[in-house]
Amino acid sequence: MAYVRLDKVGADQHIESIVASEDLKNGGFLELGALQADGEARLATPSGDTTKELVFHASVPLTYEDRTNELDFTLKAGKVGRAYVVRTGNIASVSFDGVIGTPAKGAIVAPHADGFEVVETAPEGLHGEIIAIDNDLYAGQLAVIRLTK
Repeated sequence: MAYVRLDKVGADQHIESIVASEDLKNGGFLELGALQADGEARLATPSGDTTKELVFHASVPLTYEDRTNELDFTLKAGKVGRAYVVRTGNIASVSFDGVIGTPAKGAIVAPHADGFEVVETAPEGLHGEIIAIDNDLYAGQLAVIRLTK
């Protein structure tokens, strides 16, 4: 489960209500599908396809179950969550388990269904750069990522 911290996301940022047919971890990218029967949530499918319009999954990690915390959070299939439409300049921090490859300052990352993937060259469209490595007492090491669209 990736721990996500939204460091620089505007107060007027567009948020999509999402629902998926499978459990989702925070920090991954989703492709939006059809509007659901409730008239608000859209079907979301994990994807890293940069030719598609992707959103960043960051649901509120609220749970009423005993002995669970933010690091244990998974959005259950069929439950409504939230995803952010990415803007150039957004900054998000993701725990190392949400980064495929070795996170390092200056590394280029591409969207992946499970988070971010360290790549040699930036793909067309949505990608990012790890601008710092941060330590969080709660979640451990975080890759601080500035997104570019």
